[in-house]
Amino acid sequence: MKNAVIVSLGNVTSGDMGAGSYVIEALSQENLGMNVDLADIGSEVFNLEVHLYQQDYAILVYALARGYPGGHISQLAYQELCHVRQGCSCGMRPVYERLRLAERFGIMPSEVTLVVIEPRVVCHRLGLSKEVRPAIRKAVRLIKKNLEQRGFLSSSRVTPLVRYRLELLQMTI
Repeated sequence: MKNAVIVSLGNVTSGDMGAGSYVIEALSQENLGMNVDLADIGSEVFNLEVHLYQQDYAILVYALARGYPGGHISQLAYQELCHVRQGCSCGMRPVYERLRLAERFGIMPSEVTLVVIEPRVVCHRLGLSKEVRPAIRKAVRLIKKNLEQRGFLSSSRVTPLVRYRLELLQMTI
């Protein structure tokens, strides 16, 4: 049986840089099945490879300023990250180095996807900017689509959003 992990990186006390934690929180409310693990490691990138051990697929969710408007979502495969890393001194370097270490240890999943959310506000505060808030739900849909394409989730025609289920529940009580 194949296993997948979704790992968020970032700091929730730095405004939009904690967007990955909010994505993990939203995913925890979804029915992802027994083969999908969620991990919110915060800014502790030094133990990333521990979460990759015995996984077939990994999605890393990360807020990173790359020059796009706040809330912009990018998706990179690990191979693309290697190419970006060549000419990039941005915040991807620690993630790249931990992934390379996982490769050397022989624990790298066969496929790794990085979902990057562009921050708008980076300062010492809790919460997300109004530009990044809608990106959380978009990132959740993107991640679920990736999991579905790789056979970790069954495709279903209708999947009600959590807020719809709550409204329905309130109406029936």
